[in-house]
Amino acid sequence: MGAATLLGLALAAPLVGGLLALHVSVRGSGAVDAGVNALLGRLEIGLPLLALGIVAHELVHAAVWVAAGRGSWSRVRFGWQWRALAPFAHYTDPLPATAYRLGAVAPLVVLGIVPALLGTFMGWARLAAFGWLLVVGAAGDLSVLWLLRGVRPTALVVDHPTRAGCLVYQPPAG
Repeated sequence: MGAATLLGLALAAPLVGGLLALHVSVRGSGAVDAGVNALLGRLEIGLPLLALGIVAHELVHAAVWVAAGRGSWSRVRFGWQWRALAPFAHYTDPLPATAYRLGAVAPLVVLGIVPALLGTFMGWARLAAFGWLLVVGAAGDLSVLWLLRGVRPTALVVDHPTRAGCLVYQPPAG
């Protein structure tokens, strides 16, 4: 889990850096601090928003896996991994790699990149900061996507039942 987190953070860093640079170029040099302060300056607002974002992150995974894999909500399992202090959503049946990838990347886009861009261009500092933090929150998903980069779209992928990551069932080429 530690190695996956480090890999994910290394993959998320350039994305967050680009979003922060864009925010500064659009909103000015103090805008990043203002955004973080808008979100976390009042913890009674910021912490519930981030908690809601974390729950929404897992729901987005599940919704996209169900839709893209033409599956069922009864095959989704939600939980909390205490060793990593992280919530999770697992789709218990194998999915085509394309559907699995869509579900893995969806929270990054929907809850990270889109809010960061909207917040930057609309001038909503709190929303921009929310997006930046949820991009960082997708670090584990980025590491899984990186590890799946050579997997054929038709291979079957299923979440590992007890560890971070997934198992791939890839038929031989030919």
